[in-house]
Amino acid sequence: MSTLNIDTIQWPGPISEGLKQQLFEIAQPGKGLPDTQKKTDFPGIYYITAGLATLSVQSENMNNSLGFVLGTNDWVGANTVGKLSDIFLLTVEIEPVEYLFLCRKKVTLLAEKNLEVYKFLFHCLNKMQPVFWQVSLTALHDKEARIVYTLVSLAQKKKIIQGTKVSIKITQEQLCAVTGLSRPRINEVLKKIEKAHEISIERGVIHILDTDALGKRLNQLNMMFNDPR
Repeated sequence: MSTLNIDTIQWPGPISEGLKQQLFEIAQPGKGLPDTQKKTDFPGIYYITAGLATLSVQSENMNNSLGFVLGTNDWVGANTVGKLSDIFLLTVEIEPVEYLFLCRKKVTLLAEKNLEVYKFLFHCLNKMQPVFWQVSLTALHDKEARIVYTLVSLAQKKKIIQGTKVSIKITQEQLCAVTGLSRPRINEVLKKIEKAHEISIERGVIHILDTDALGKRLNQLNMMFNDPR
């Protein structure tokens, strides 16, 4: 985190050096996303500098959820700037997360002085919106497509050494939160894929053995917005 500066940040789109410096000055470094499981107001914009996580929006009775994967260089929260977002959120850290945080109030005050902030917010939304749309579209497909899409998305975000298998530390309960599926359905699909030797399962860990074969299971999925393969 100490080596982070405006030149090492992967900005969501072209903005001036002056605005980059202003945003960097109000940003606060942090570690560890809160596991909320409660109704909360999203506090601002997070720029993920390290780690891997899932973020799920849940219904008030916790019976339904819709989630997506967050990884290094992702920006999330721009759509909540300028308005309250009283929603149920569940964050799950797959790998320890580090971030820069831009408080919603500070961003709003900066926008009153520098209209280019709205250009920055537009680029943040433009970068993440395809992921949001794809998650919603994927939720219309069957359970296998939803689970495989999540696994492939997690694998894409990890730093993979070529020639090594991908290991994802995630439980079935955590997969339930991000896919919106029950544990029996999660288990059914994982066992099927494991039998095909595309993954192997340990307690709390899923090893992806054949990324290409796993990706082919998404061939029938409409991925017009975001293809993580």
